[in-house]
Amino acid sequence: MEVHHIGYLVKRLKDSREAFTALGFDVVRPVEYDPIRDVNIEFLDNGGYCVELIEPASAESPLMPLLKKFKNAPYHLCFIAEDLEKAKEEFENKGYMLFRDIELAPCLDGRRVVFMVNPDIGIIEIADKEPV
Repeated sequence: MEVHHIGYLVKRLKDSREAFTALGFDVVRPVEYDPIRDVNIEFLDNGGYCVELIEPASAESPLMPLLKKFKNAPYHLCFIAEDLEKAKEEFENKGYMLFRDIELAPCLDGRRVVFMVNPDIGIIEIADKEPV
């Protein structure tokens, strides 16, 4: 599987965008709201390295507890899979635990994603290769 992006959980998207653009990153997808996770998302790229900035949109966002724990930090790697269900099963067989089951990701062109956790490396996201 190939890496699609590194997800950064941030308190203020605008401030984080400015910090990344100062490092040579360009905005490749402007801010979009994801109503499923109640977050604002923006994608930046620097020569093939893609970063997803994720800002909880309200105190009720399911990602707010993670932001309080990790502050402004990377918190997941996203991989692209040819077959999402098969990849999920393979990772479960390798000891990964389900964090969030398969659901749509509006800000990833409507692809389906699943979030899993490994105690040694943390959270990964696996996304369909193509939108649904």
